[in-house]
Amino acid sequence: MSPDLTEQLWEQNPDALIAIAPDGTILHWNLAAAAIFGYGVDEAIGQPILELIVPKDCFDEELHIQAEALHRGLTVYESVRRCKNGTLVHVSVSTKAVLHANGQLKYFLSNKKDITHLRVLRDAKLVNARFHDLLESTPDAIVMVNVTGRIVLINSQAEKMFGHQRADLLGQPVEILLPIRFRSAHLAHRGGYFEQPRTRTMGAGLELYGLRKDGAEFPVEISLSPLKTEEGTMVMSAIRDITDRKKADQKFKDLLESAPDAMVIVNRDGRMVLVNSQAVRLFGWTREELLGQMIEIIVPERLRSKHPGHRAGFFSQPRARAMGAGLELFGLRKDGSEFPVEISLSPLETEEGLFVSSAIRDVTERKRFEQTLRDKNLELENAALAKDRFFASMSHELRTPLNAIIGFTGTLLMKLPGPLTAEQDKQLQIVQKGARHLLSLINDMLDLAKLDANKLDFDIETTDCNSVVEDVAASLRPEAERKDLLFTVDLPDPAVTLQTDRRALSQIIINLTGNAIKFTERGSVHLRLQRLTVAGRHLLSFSVEDTGPGIAEQDQSRLFEAFSRIEAASRRKLEGSGLGLHLSSKLAEQLGGKITYHGAIGQGSTFTLALWED
Repeated sequence: MSPDLTEQLWEQNPDALIAIAPDGTILHWNLAAAAIFGYGVDEAIGQPILELIVPKDCFDEELHIQAEALHRGLTVYESVRRCKNGTLVHVSVSTKAVLHANGQLKYFLSNKKDITHLRVLRDAKLVNARFHDLLESTPDAIVMVNVTGRIVLINSQAEKMFGHQRADLLGQPVEILLPIRFRSAHLAHRGGYFEQPRTRTMGAGLELYGLRKDGAEFPVEISLSPLKTEEGTMVMSAIRDITDRKKADQKFKDLLESAPDAMVIVNRDGRMVLVNSQAVRLFGWTREELLGQMIEIIVPERLRSKHPGHRAGFFSQPRARAMGAGLELFGLRKDGSEFPVEISLSPLETEEGLFVSSAIRDVTERKRFEQTLRDKNLELENAALAKDRFFASMSHELRTPLNAIIGFTGTLLMKLPGPLTAEQDKQLQIVQKGARHLLSLINDMLDLAKLDANKLDFDIETTDCNSVVEDVAASLRPEAERKDLLFTVDLPDPAVTLQTDRRALSQIIINLTGNAIKFTERGSVHLRLQRLTVAGRHLLSFSVEDTGPGIAEQDQSRLFEAFSRIEAASRRKLEGSGLGLHLSSKLAEQLGGKITYHGAIGQGSTFTLALWED
């Protein structure tokens, strides 16, 4: 086929046709690709495909697809891609690996067909069949959009509120319901939400407006909820017209302005929703800079970590009181200067929920003689914060090259670059094993630092505990079998569930079971899950019993200390950081449980994790 004819076929293809070099850069970009994604040929050629049109959460998917195409020759899938203007489009993609005569990769040829409209119709049919009756029964206007921001469903309340017919809105970008001045910013906000979807109030503290078909604007309140379906994540927006509430709010604001003290009203999330002029003068921020910000912005940095806990305590037991009686309280001005304050808190019940009203008074003159002591405390707090930041930073800096070592070693061991000699394979396995051990140590240290700083996030959900134990057993069984150990698992029937963090629970059981296998040279390891009743309360008991060397009584008190290792002769030759049991114990405490030990020298060991169900 002549080069001219080939070029014509490239350019006449109605779908985006992209050639991607082995290093991920774009070699060819046809006119259809320019039309779909908004980048001209000159803008696209030579750019990395990942950075140009692939959303961050799809990076791994794109690389996996290329690997599949290289392995199988051709792969077909559906996904989303990002256009130049920030919008997302659904595409049907077929990717083929084109090879040189010697079998080496020449380039990937990827055909991307825009199926956004087809997906809208499919999504609309899906959500309408499943949620139509439910959404029609809600008092608020409901607008549902898919990952590309296209409207797939609205209820009758939304029709009345915005003045549009459903058929007119189906498939339209949701920005059609916003005033023009907000649309550009909303594209970025929408993309950010889909990267971290969660139920939340949109634009808390900000003035939000909707746009009716006749061009009239009106103030709204919007709550966003992610909805996972087999077609992907969608977002349900519950929209409420708050015109009448705005009028009532103005009367309340006038009352706040008459108060002698600085007044700050905060919602349950800790965001400031109202401030008076006295608060503006006291803290040095403008009203616009304060509204919608977390209350911690006016709290000195050294005190911020404790403040959310105090706030949560107030909302759990709301009553009028002085905040932090007997404690030293400080405010933070915009210019960074601190000053001592007295704060009175009062609960404020509204139709929107519970708020807290804070009356704040500057007591600088009264507290001046204590300034020296406060400065000393500030130095100590800053030193502790600097230590935590340094520790976390160094842990991350160490993980980056280690991950590279592990990744490239794995690539060499897979023999992708070429064959290895037996000695090279052996040496690389030693490198990989050592790197993984060091990475595990660093990860443990980082998790421990986060636990100590209360920065480790837990995702509490209904967890199938049988499934967690089965997954742990499946991952560790090969190591037990390699050592000729009898590895058994005892689970209750039916399966038991628990409100807990699955990842943390799994990490504890992996640590306990992995230790049992590591330190047991012969015999058995038995993993058991039981549901027990103690003093009228239900608890789940995860126990790991082994026939290993056991632990001397004088060493048992140090089992759960950081960097503590039992220096028995049978253990000295094995790798270990002394962090596993300490970290597991800390995680168990965070989950409301406890790890206990039973055993003795020559009698094996049993570690038990007990978690209360209620």
